[in-house]
Amino acid sequence: MEKLTEKIIGSWQLISWTFKNEKGEVVNYFGENPQGILMYDKNGKMNAQLMKSNRKKFESQAFNGGTASEMAEAFTSYLAYYGDYIENNPGEITHHVTGSLYPNWVGMNQFRYGKINGDILTLSTQPILSKGIETVFEVSWKKINN
Repeated sequence: MEKLTEKIIGSWQLISWTFKNEKGEVVNYFGENPQGILMYDKNGKMNAQLMKSNRKKFESQAFNGGTASEMAEAFTSYLAYYGDYIENNPGEITHHVTGSLYPNWVGMNQFRYGKINGDILTLSTQPILSKGIETVFEVSWKKINN
């Protein structure tokens, strides 16, 4: 695998977030047109923000004024985390999570396999066992000219 450390520095726009279901079909995790940004800096810091397009707004204008249903939908239609990153082996990137919308990730390492083809960065997870099925998530990003 190719070393990515120098090539990933900068900002990336989310193209897709997919996985294969138990039938082998490709599923768009946040729908057809997800939005997001991924940033890596030269000092080993990173952050990722991913969301569904056209998320429903809360009826209330207060930040914490949503109903339980509105807040649950907002939580499940957005993923955000930040921390440090390191490339231990070529193409193998570890994100050490300092903060996350999903609290279980705080203090954890998120391992990603990475590859770059032109201006497209693809990051994939190790297989995740969910409901007895192994799933691999693949997230594709397009380089934003900085």
